[in-house]
Amino acid sequence: MIIVQAKAIPKDETSKNRIIEFAQDLIKKSKEESGNIDYNLFVNTDDNTLLFVEQWDSVEILKNHLKTEHFIKFGENISDLVVSDLEINVFDANSISL
Repeated sequence: MIIVQAKAIPKDETSKNRIIEFAQDLIKKSKEESGNIDYNLFVNTDDNTLLFVEQWDSVEILKNHLKTEHFIKFGENISDLVVSDLEINVFDANSISL
């Protein structure tokens, strides 16, 4: 399983709310993709940053997700609403054994 954390820092409260609105379509369509395990958006109540947490079956499936129309459209919609590019971390949970 591949886990993705993508942190978005909105310019202001209005931008945060617009990002959340745009994310609704992204989340819904992403959850319908084959190989998606989970896809959520969380708001940090301390600083209003947004954190996407995604789970995918494989890197190949994640790479296909990055080419989808809804993913590309979301990026275009929020480009002027964030202070910088999203901070993205990708983890391979398959290599972890406890």
